[in-house]
Amino acid sequence: MKNFRKVILFLALLPLVSFLSCTKEEGEGGKAKISGIVYKVLDDGDIAKVGDEYRFVRDTVAAPDIDVFVIYGDNQEDVYDDKTKTSHNGKFEFDYLREGDYSIYACNDDDTYVMKSVHCGKKGTTDVEPIYVFDGKNTGKAGIVGKVEILYSALDDYEPGVETRVHIRQLGQVGDKDTRSIDEDGLFSFSYLKPETKYVVWVASETKKNSLVVAVSDTVTTGKAGEIVKSDVLKAKVY
Repeated sequence: MKNFRKVILFLALLPLVSFLSCTKEEGEGGKAKISGIVYKVLDDGDIAKVGDEYRFVRDTVAAPDIDVFVIYGDNQEDVYDDKTKTSHNGKFEFDYLREGDYSIYACNDDDTYVMKSVHCGKKGTTDVEPIYVFDGKNTGKAGIVGKVEILYSALDDYEPGVETRVHIRQLGQVGDKDTRSIDEDGLFSFSYLKPETKYVVWVASETKKNSLVVAVSDTVTTGKAGEIVKSDVLKAKVY
């Protein structure tokens, strides 16, 4: 009789044991929802001076028709578990989720990504922080700015080199591109450069004795993506 009672008790507790051992993980099958919005940061490489600093000119707009990806929990096997697209106003939703932790991400124009983490409850809508993705040919790039000064005669002082041609090339590489100083201060700028890379910037300068043309240069290491660094003043001579 005692053994029979033990069997009955075991059978009664079996559903409870099964329920406790089968913990539901993150994913579909619940009543929760994650929503958010994606903004696109347009960066075509234009540079502006703001006070004493130089910044890339960027425009931020809502990002329609952008792929947004979700990862359930700490899933390491796949790149993502599900994806959706943003609507015309940049908004997105993932529906019917179970309680837990999720990672939401979208990709920049250079194939890097911006990821946000969010925890949602058993039901209701949880908003994820806005996602800003970068778009444009200057995405993931760095910049260099500088100034040219010209000495036109041994009796004159250096003055801003307006419309002076300035060259740049990656250190150790063949070939270069050039620009012109763009204002009355002799300022110049280069965008679309590799981050944390050495570049040589230079202008042509004449020698007084035989009018040979030599390069006045500076070696500049760019900053991280999105940063702008200054070169030394390039001082050239024209006789």
